[in-house]
Amino acid sequence: MKSGYSEIEELLPGYLSGGLSDKDRAMIDEWRTESPENEILFQQSSKAWEAMPLLNEMEQFNSFEALKKINTRISNQKTTKWWISIQRVAAILLLPVLIYSGYISIRNTSLKKQQKEYVVMQTISSRQGMVTQFDLSDGTKVWLNSGSALQFPNSFTGDLREVKLTGEAYFKVAKNENQPFRVHAKDLNIEVLGTSFNVVSYEDEHQTEVVLVEGKVRLSSEIDEVQKVFGTMQPGQRAVYAEDTRKVEAQEVAVEKYIAWRDGNLVFRDDMMEDVAKRLSRWFNVEIVINDTEIKNYAYKATFRNENLTQVLNLLKISAPIDYQIIGNKLLPNGEYTKQKVYLMKKKV
Repeated sequence: MKSGYSEIEELLPGYLSGGLSDKDRAMIDEWRTESPENEILFQQSSKAWEAMPLLNEMEQFNSFEALKKINTRISNQKTTKWWISIQRVAAILLLPVLIYSGYISIRNTSLKKQQKEYVVMQTISSRQGMVTQFDLSDGTKVWLNSGSALQFPNSFTGDLREVKLTGEAYFKVAKNENQPFRVHAKDLNIEVLGTSFNVVSYEDEHQTEVVLVEGKVRLSSEIDEVQKVFGTMQPGQRAVYAEDTRKVEAQEVAVEKYIAWRDGNLVFRDDMMEDVAKRLSRWFNVEIVINDTEIKNYAYKATFRNENLTQVLNLLKISAPIDYQIIGNKLLPNGEYTKQKVYLMKKKV
C-alpha cells in the first residue's frame, strides 16, 4: 500500500482515539511498516495527541484578558498613587507567571515520567495473501503470515516482553536475559530469551503448533489461574498443543518446510490433502471444500512459488487423481463479497 500522507493524516485521529474501523486500522498499520520514516511520523503524531489535554489547559489562561483588566484598574487610580498602582500591577502580573511557570515545570517533569511509564498497545495485521515483516521496539523481528495479527506494546516495560498472536508468525527474538520474551497464543505461552521460532495459532483451530529453528523455548499454559508447564523444546522440533486435552506432542521435523512462507513459498512434504486445502484456503483467501472424503488422505508433495490459485489447482490435478470446480464470489446486501469457493472432488475415470 502506498497511501499519501494526507489520506493517512485524516485517519490518524480516529486511530489514536480508537474510533476507526478494522479496515482503516489495518491501512494505518500497513503504512507504518512501509518505512522507518512513516513510523517516526506516527510516533510524533501519537505524542502530539497525548499532549492535547495540556494544551487545552494552557488555553484556559488568557493573558490578554488579564492584562486588559489590569489596564482598566490603572486608569481608575489617582495620579498620586501611580507608583503604588504600578507595584500592584507588577505583583498581579508576576504572580500568575510564577505560578504558571512552576506549573509548567512540574507538569513537564510529570509528562516525562508518564512517557517512560505509559505503554500503548497496538496491533499489526497482515492482509490475506500477504506476508508482513516489521521490527518491535526491542529489535525483535516479526514476520506475519496471511490473515494474521500481532498485538504488542510500543515499548516493553517490567520483567517480561509480552505479545499476543492470532494466526501464524515467525519470530527472531532479540536476546535480553533480564527480560524474557513471551508469546501468548490462545492457551499456550511460549517463553524465550533470544531465539527463532514459528507459531501457528488460528482462532478456528483447536490446536497451536510451535516449530523451533534455533535457541530454546519453554512451553506452558494457564487456565483459570492454574499453570501447567510442558517443558522446553530443542532446535528442529515441532510441538503441537491440543486445547481439549491440554497435552503437547513433539517430534523432529525439517524446519524449512514450516518457515518457507516467509519468502512467499508454499512447501508440502507428504502432507494430507485436508491439510493442503487448509493452507491454500488461508493463502489465497478462498474457501476450499473437499467433496470426496477419500481424497482427504492423499499424501501430497510439492513446492509453489508465485503461482496463482488456478495454477496451483491445475498442478494438483496433474499430480493427484482429483478435479476441482471454482464458484465465484457473490455480492452481499451490505456491499461486501463472499469468498470464492473451490470444490475438490475425485477425478472421474
